[in-house]
Amino acid sequence: MNTIYEPKGKAREYSPLALNIYDGCDHQCDYCYVRNFKSDYYNTSGEREIMPRKNIIQELLKDASKYSNKSQVLLCFTGDPYCHADVKYQTTRKVLKILLDNNVLVSILTKGGSRAKRDIDIIKKFKNKIKFGSTLTFFDEKLSLKYEPFAALPSDRFETLKFFHNNNVRTWVSLEPVILEEETFRIIDETYKYVDEYKVGLTNYYTLPKQIDWKNFAEKVVKKLRMLNKDFYVKEDLRKYLDDGFLSKKESDMDYLTIKPEKEIKLF
Repeated sequence: MNTIYEPKGKAREYSPLALNIYDGCDHQCDYCYVRNFKSDYYNTSGEREIMPRKNIIQELLKDASKYSNKSQVLLCFTGDPYCHADVKYQTTRKVLKILLDNNVLVSILTKGGSRAKRDIDIIKKFKNKIKFGSTLTFFDEKLSLKYEPFAALPSDRFETLKFFHNNNVRTWVSLEPVILEEETFRIIDETYKYVDEYKVGLTNYYTLPKQIDWKNFAEKVVKKLRMLNKDFYVKEDLRKYLDDGFLSKKESDMDYLTIKPEKEIKLF
């Protein structure tokens, strides 16, 4: 199996490379895009235990050196590095140790909240070659429990982002999917003091509970993030609603926010 791979299509906007640690996810998010094409991937009935991918550690030990100081690797794209199963298996910790030993550039994306704190000792050793991110869809915890019932509550994710920020780890937030636009702005207002960068995209493969004026939303969120002096990237599916020239080059460059190899640092 390929432990580290190049995502295709919309997935590529998150990172040049990715690594999926677990065979499934136990957060049971109602809007999850993977459920649309891999129905058995998520533990929705309690009958399927989420497990680390078969031979993930052995295979990564063979492969990791090939990616030393090259393109950024996202943990994870399908699934979550800090799902509930990781409490039992702690495979993410083992993966991080291998990536650290091989000088691999890492971006973490999770809804696991404070479960990630136990790996702060390893994460800090990466120094500027890692960043920690969380997907945030709702500020309201009742809405979170409705749409993403077994993910960490928003307040836990906020506190965990602050924890990593206070430990000098670069932080980021994925504002995708946008289901209720007012919730997105509440999240930005809550997090901007301890989050370094944002990615914003549409709701994919999910029927919205109400119609959103995407052009108006896109313009407002861009102006908001600019006013707060935040680094951000607008994904292509939302970018199409903006007039030509509305975004700067870096705001529409999918690789602007990726961690760069030391010899390829790009300045705008």
